[in-house]
Amino acid sequence: MGVLAAACVAVACLLPFDGAVMGFARRFQEGGDLELGGDLRREMLFVQQWGDGVCIVLVLTAVYLLDRGRRGRLWDAVGAVVATAAAYQGLKILIGRPRPKFEDPLRFFASVDAYEVVVEGERVQRHSWEFWRGISSDLWSMPSSHTAAAMCLSVILVRMYPRLRWLVMPLAGVVGVCRVVFGAHYPTDVVAGLAVGYVVASLAMAGSWGTRAAGRIGVLK
Repeated sequence: MGVLAAACVAVACLLPFDGAVMGFARRFQEGGDLELGGDLRREMLFVQQWGDGVCIVLVLTAVYLLDRGRRGRLWDAVGAVVATAAAYQGLKILIGRPRPKFEDPLRFFASVDAYEVVVEGERVQRHSWEFWRGISSDLWSMPSSHTAAAMCLSVILVRMYPRLRWLVMPLAGVVGVCRVVFGAHYPTDVVAGLAVGYVVASLAMAGSWGTRAAGRIGVLK
């Protein structure tokens, strides 16, 4: 609960600055006077995929192949990933915040009040839950799913290999920075994503959610 409380305070404090930060971040994007390019841009694009589906599969497969003693914890890792994904996707739809490209940082709850987006070249009103009507992820800015997933994977590895803490926890923060720099999320989206990933994954790993679920459906005997 302490992490969630701290995240709420941080979001409240940072929210007034979201617009200004994104204005500065645009200088690093395509066409900006500080446009990132070459190896630096490629490395940042690569690093921000920490925690995505392919990365999770590769990491957990490596654990399975190299560490027989921790194979049982992989069920909990899967449980943490599924629970985190469910949490951030549900929050994205509920909060309904437009992406930074709309330059409307103080607008929330498109789940209740429709918001204008462009679908196939036409300006239309959409709610954040109308995913089947071409909104893509335009109204799903908070929390950052990339950051939440990155933190989830980092928590999983720290729970299994505590000595990795100083490597993988900062890596989740780097993912968040990349999402802001590339204009995908506001800073507060990243803070919310870090909190969601940390809290849900920690609870799932500590409570052995994956192992218990596998036992209930008869996978484990």
